[in-house]
Amino acid sequence: MKIHQLNVQYLPDQDRLLARVNTSTGLEFRLWLTRRLTIGLLPLLHKLSSDQLQRTVEAEPVEPGITANDPKIREFLAEFKKEQAFQQADFKTPYKAPAPDAPVEEPLLVSEVQMTLLLNGQVEVKFIAKTGESGKTRELKMALDTKMMHGLLHLLGKSLSDSQWGQAALTDTQAEAPAEAIGVPNRPQYLN
Repeated sequence: MKIHQLNVQYLPDQDRLLARVNTSTGLEFRLWLTRRLTIGLLPLLHKLSSDQLQRTVEAEPVEPGITANDPKIREFLAEFKKEQAFQQADFKTPYKAPAPDAPVEEPLLVSEVQMTLLLNGQVEVKFIAKTGESGKTRELKMALDTKMMHGLLHLLGKSLSDSQWGQAALTDTQAEAPAEAIGVPNRPQYLN
């Protein structure tokens, strides 16, 4: 499956995040992400994103015939590649929903996520949903390159900020700012 667009938004009526994946062939896959799953998923996504960047930096020469052996240089190059991926991402083009006559399935209520950093530098993400008491599952598997990974992290961060699920749900950069500065009210926190 070749991913064309990603979209993540908070739906207050459901108190969940709806992730939509639009493929280059016009198919759309939808996923429900709960608060508990998303908050547990974010640190893993950040770690894999960092590992993905490190693998990319190690694989590519700085200049023809020159590799970055110094860990500080590799860290700097990884940060540069992260910024570059973010700058190249297109957050202005509206998400294109499937045609009105296209068959649309109910979103998968994700109960488990499995992620693997592949040798080619992509991150394979498998979203798993249980479909009843029989133990049957449905899966959606996709591979994210560096650009898509950072796009997903950005969309998740924005949606989590919109959700006001609390300080624990915010991305690393947002967690350093005071709660009032990022629009999170001081209120009691409740677990689902």
